[in-house]
Amino acid sequence: MPMLLRYALVLFLTTLLGVNMAWGKGKNCPPQVNINQAGTEQLRCLKGVGEKRAVAIVAFREAHGPFPGPAALGAVLSPKIVARLRPQIITQGPD
Repeated sequence: MPMLLRYALVLFLTTLLGVNMAWGKGKNCPPQVNINQAGTEQLRCLKGVGEKRAVAIVAFREAHGPFPGPAALGAVLSPKIVARLRPQIITQGPD
């Protein structure tokens, strides 16, 4: 298979798989998720947060109260994940 054709095929499949992964997260995902109000469905919009992590976030919030800031999510998720998610999470709505 010529190199150019192979490159085009890889690019096409990567794009196709990327679109499918975005569809799997749902069309109703907001640009930012309020971790003090979101249910498991909305928390799953965050990259790297699946069902188990979403349930853990909600359970922690119910047991300990609202998260005071994005960094407090480190009590449930690894610091590496929290750092990556920081631009996507908020803890309070607009005033």
